[in-house]
Amino acid sequence: MSGNHLLARLPRADLERLESQLQSVKFEPGQVLYEARAPIVYSYFPVRGTLSAVVVMSDGRMIEVATVGNEGMVGSPNLFQSPSSPNRVFVQVPGYGLRIETKALEREARQSSTLQRLLVLYHSAYLFQMSQSVACNGLHSLLERCCRWLLMTHDRAEEDSFQLTHEFLATMLGVRRSSVTEALQSLQEKGLISGTRGKITIVNREGLEAGSCECYRAVTEEHNKLLNS
Repeated sequence: MSGNHLLARLPRADLERLESQLQSVKFEPGQVLYEARAPIVYSYFPVRGTLSAVVVMSDGRMIEVATVGNEGMVGSPNLFQSPSSPNRVFVQVPGYGLRIETKALEREARQSSTLQRLLVLYHSAYLFQMSQSVACNGLHSLLERCCRWLLMTHDRAEEDSFQLTHEFLATMLGVRRSSVTEALQSLQEKGLISGTRGKITIVNREGLEAGSCECYRAVTEEHNKLLNS
């Protein structure tokens, strides 16, 4: 369980109560964990891999509003939200993790003030990321947003190379594929990334951080501040 940083923050007594109720799960590429407005049955704690929360419009277009890896979870218990998911959540980068019935997690949170506080703090960090994504999508250039997205995925993939197509990134950023191709070519020419068909490799992370908008740093700092408080 220590592979998920959120669970690793819990005292041993809380972990032992959760242990018998947690199940190991694999995350397959593109696997949908929740559809928008569908009931939340399980809460997921990634250990490896990356999950994306997206808003889906009536015409099928979508845009990403949050990214989750082993720093957090998806499927907050009903202490904090309605019993349905506001967004579609699916696997962006394959991996594995742990799941627990959301009702069981809610029961445990009501019995443990430590667990409840941790979930509240993480939920606040998650909402901050979503609100920052709204501002970022409306105010910052595509190149800055590409840098931010690559950095956030790099953090959660924990590898320099990960699967990524231009079409997928265009969908996540809500722009045309041709625009993403131009942005990635620019980053490659600057020596910040390299790419082969269906895969991106981070070559110069410091350069990506310099090219990113303020949102990457803001989301990271807010998460660390809340979870370390």
